[in-house]
Amino acid sequence: MVQFNHAWLVGKSQFRSLTGVTPEVFDEMARRVRPAWDKAQGRKVLAGRPYEVGGLEDHLVIMLILYRCHITQTFLGLLYGVDKATISRALGRIEKLASRVLGVKRRIVVSAEEAEALIVDCTEQAVHRPRRKQRCWYSGKKKRHTIKTEIVVTGKGRIVGVSKPMPGRVHDLEIRRRGPPLPKNARLYGDSAYQGIHKDHPDSEIPYKKSKNKPLTKDEKTYNHALSRFRVRVEHVIARLKSFRMLGDRYRYPRKRYARKFSIIAGIVNLNCGF
Repeated sequence: MVQFNHAWLVGKSQFRSLTGVTPEVFDEMARRVRPAWDKAQGRKVLAGRPYEVGGLEDHLVIMLILYRCHITQTFLGLLYGVDKATISRALGRIEKLASRVLGVKRRIVVSAEEAEALIVDCTEQAVHRPRRKQRCWYSGKKKRHTIKTEIVVTGKGRIVGVSKPMPGRVHDLEIRRRGPPLPKNARLYGDSAYQGIHKDHPDSEIPYKKSKNKPLTKDEKTYNHALSRFRVRVEHVIARLKSFRMLGDRYRYPRKRYARKFSIIAGIVNLNCGF
């Protein structure tokens, strides 16, 4: 029986379906994480036992499969012939390094060209009902308990900022105000949830909203349509994020680790798009 590992899986046609990346992107991920991995190995006690799941490449495979397929750690441990605790330790080990090297940071750093068009939007993901403070995690929009994260995307689709995760009840505009400031010369494009953003960032574009006594004019409808066509880029990015089922299904890990996982997946999406 062939043992399940990186060397066996990388040559299979199902590699991308299971990991969410091509072998070329996987090699680039390994190349970027390698210096931090080697440094961590240098601090490892020489008398310690070797990792039961293998080296850097196998650690990356474990992380990617869990992110992409959202299977249980027990199931993945069965494939590798180890127990759940071993997979859990391997995941924590590689996530710590990958978040520093691959993860998208909260602080927004862009070039002058990219700052000409920054698109913001929030995405919600269902979580298990909390034991405490259930009301603040309940989203009236989704009719369930959720966790919200704001992403900032350039006009070309590169994720340049990821906010701190917030409970589902927090409004999108409040998340923007609590998040890292945008560059002063940036032009912001948001949806109708960002009504009032002009007070914090005057150079912003948001759609017109109709009221009961004031319907939209033809020019306002044309403007809203053009803005939606431009902002669809961020919707495409969110769809790529949620192709990793850990962000698409109900999140079942501790919420305190959510920010690290979201940041790493955002970095993987950037790599997949050639950034």
